Amino acid sequence: MHKSQGLTLSKAKIDIGSKEFAAGLTFVAVSHIRSLSDIYFRQFTFDRLQRIKNSSRLQERKVEEERLTSRIGR
Repeated sequence: MHKSQGLTLSKAKIDIGSKEFAAGLTFVAVSHIRSLSDIYFRQFTFDRLQRIKNSSRLQERKVEEERLTSRIGR
């Protein structure tokens, strides 16, 4: 992922791994690809998606994004 920083890729194979190294890293990987049809995910379990969804870091990030969004609306 670090080698693609600042680039938009035409295709990619993404391994979301067994744990998140930084909040939002999976999203960052996906957002570097032009089309969803050009993303290939290595096999992962539903439990992995649940752990991403329920991670405390993701929850903290969502709260902060909501706080910032509410300030923009003022």
